[in-house]
Amino acid sequence: MHNYREFSRKNLVLIIIFCLIFGCSRKTDNHYNELGVNYLNNGQYDYAINVLKKAIKLNPSNAEVHFNLGRAYNRKGMDEKAKAEFSISSRIDPETFDECVIKYKEKIDYELTGAQYLAELGNAYAEKGMLDEAITTYQKVLEVQPGNYRVHYDLGMVYSKKGLYDGAVGEFKNTIEINPGMPEAHYNLGMAYYKQGMIEMAISEFKSTLSLLPETNGRKTAGVHYKLGLAYYDNGMFKDAINELNKALEITPNDSRVHYQLSMMYKKIGMFKQAGEELEVYKKLKKK
Repeated sequence: MHNYREFSRKNLVLIIIFCLIFGCSRKTDNHYNELGVNYLNNGQYDYAINVLKKAIKLNPSNAEVHFNLGRAYNRKGMDEKAKAEFSISSRIDPETFDECVIKYKEKIDYELTGAQYLAELGNAYAEKGMLDEAITTYQKVLEVQPGNYRVHYDLGMVYSKKGLYDGAVGEFKNTIEINPGMPEAHYNLGMAYYKQGMIEMAISEFKSTLSLLPETNGRKTAGVHYKLGLAYYDNGMFKDAINELNKALEITPNDSRVHYQLSMMYKKIGMFKQAGEELEVYKKLKKK
């Protein structure tokens, strides 16, 4: 019995120590909210925005945190973002929102309506991973501004994140119809096609992207060459695939994933010496 009590006492001490070390060190949304309020009170608005975003990432449903992020944006003169956060706070918990107005003596002069405000609200939802809310909000914008190519694009991106590629294709097409010179829309349309196994259409959009990207945008250009190479490979066009990956390496020679894929492609067509060389480069880069 004595040994059992001693064992239990030791276990209890270990549990307490564990809780003190790990439990107390875990940052919660309330911790970051309090820190954000302190930064706000000291006029350090950029710091406040940063930590309040961390709080929202931990708990997107904390109405007070959204309210305080609205306050921080308001102090920075970022009115549309402030309106978006105040609106999210109000929608999550109207009582908490009203209490915060009184608690922080925040004068809400905004009329929480209008297409521009709704677009910012949709962006705020998307940024916080509240994708269904973002979709609904973007759709409301497009009811009054069907020619807003940016909102069509943002809606397409949210559809892609949800794996709704048919919807994404439709929205990226709408974007391109209004603004055909937007390389991002062509690229993401290509990605949506690629995810659906529509390889030839993906290839066409990746090629359009490359024709529109400025020469100074090196890293993005390399990324498109890489994706185009993968699409060519999936389409059985191995020489074209290798050519595109080599173009990517001309821009970003230390990209290990390109060397690895190039090794696999060389091996596929029986160029074993080149395959081995690329694999060695890949291994060296992964060690760094």
